[in-house]
Amino acid sequence: MGPKKRGARKRKSEPDLAGDKEEEEKTEEADQRGERRRKDRGTKKYIGAHVGIQGGIWKAVETCTEIGGSSFALFLGSQRTWRRPALDQTAAAKFREQVALKGFDPAHILPHGSYLMNCGSPKEDVFEKSQALLVEELGRCSLLGLHLYNFHPGSSLGSITTEQCVEKIASAINHAHQQTPAVVTVLENMSGQGSTLGGNFSELKSIIDKVRDQARVGVCLDTCHAFAAGYDVAAVGRTIHLNDSKGKLGCNLDRHEDVGKGHIGVAAFRDIVNEPRLDNIPMILETPGRAGFEFAEQIEFLYSLFEK
Repeated sequence: MGPKKRGARKRKSEPDLAGDKEEEEKTEEADQRGERRRKDRGTKKYIGAHVGIQGGIWKAVETCTEIGGSSFALFLGSQRTWRRPALDQTAAAKFREQVALKGFDPAHILPHGSYLMNCGSPKEDVFEKSQALLVEELGRCSLLGLHLYNFHPGSSLGSITTEQCVEKIASAINHAHQQTPAVVTVLENMSGQGSTLGGNFSELKSIIDKVRDQARVGVCLDTCHAFAAGYDVAAVGRTIHLNDSKGKLGCNLDRHEDVGKGHIGVAAFRDIVNEPRLDNIPMILETPGRAGFEFAEQIEFLYSLFEK
């Protein structure tokens, strides 16, 4: 093996100007692509996806711009622990700055609640932690300048009645509303699997009826969950999760599929995106996003279903 040529490797201190310029160009192209897509699609339908916050919570805004979304969902912290560090003020300010810079309306951003949370739990320690986490999450929404917060209602675990579970969920929401201003709590309909509440729309109504501030509660319609629970979609809510279903109508299985690839099918999604009652609300993908049909492609596909 011959000797290495001097200068073949750049010194660590030597700036990679070409690489920096290429990265800047990619970022600018992504920004332009996202901005162009949002403008071209008009102002009444806001379709996006659930995006990650790795590297900083403001990264969610950048990712949504890159995939051409005009709305997005995100988690507000780790899904693995009840105790999380307080949201950094600098990170929150950067998030708000990026939202404004990229032209997003906070009303089209939908934080998703922690999967640890069960505000209907018959276990008092879990209920107390869930209620506290709900308060904390609404506080984070306020700090980020967001108006909506979506979460799964809860489960009785088969140990208490549906009515008792409803009471606990409504109690947690009322408590959280007292502790935090303005943010609307959005209950997600469920698939009817096990002892989880919300598979039946009447259960959501029962919870809502017991919430004191009716202006601060609404429903997020998950198309997969509704279909699995036996509802042949669509319906009207404050927000929409656009997911196809791997399972058949009434299967009670929470198994998301890419749009148009499952048992709900393209025709139903065409009806949804052309339904005027669903104008001006966030419509969020939570699909697998397989190679070749990832979020960017599914967003493009959904916009292609509009009937001009």
